[in-house]
Amino acid sequence: VMYDASALPDEANVASTAEVAAWCHERGVWVEAELGEVGGKDGVHAPGARTKPHEAVDYVARTGVDALAVAVGTSHAMTTKDAVLDLELIAELRAAVPVPLVLHGSSGVPDDVLREAVANGMKKINIATHLNKAFTRAVRDYLDHDERVVDSRKYLNAGRDAVAREVTHLLGVLTG
Repeated sequence: VMYDASALPDEANVASTAEVAAWCHERGVWVEAELGEVGGKDGVHAPGARTKPHEAVDYVARTGVDALAVAVGTSHAMTTKDAVLDLELIAELRAAVPVPLVLHGSSGVPDDVLREAVANGMKKINIATHLNKAFTRAVRDYLDHDERVVDSRKYLNAGRDAVAREVTHLLGVLTG
């Protein structure tokens, strides 16, 4: 479960997240939470927001989460690849925090920098906007090519195939 209470005041975030984590753990469910406002959810990007290592250590200890999404230079829903990651901070967080680190807003990160983020300690990479763009672009291209198409299976297949190609590419970036 990804639980995001990062918009709450600090103590409310900790209390709410700890409650969710305890409930989930009683049922054998793994919990990811976000510390530091990654931004972009409501159109406001927060490229300067950073998660401090000592706060991350405290947050994980107090909440009991199993993975932690951190603010290191990305923003949710970025449609351009111009995010500037703080790779040194990722390495510091990895050394300090005892749970896997998660990078939200990765659609805005160039491939070579994603590789470096993984090398520096990121264990989970979220790339939804990038895949949504590939899907939408393929559907639009298909429909623009033949305006008579009304069978959604045809243009949805184009979108699905575009996402499959992009996932294959990204798996190579992240694992190779």
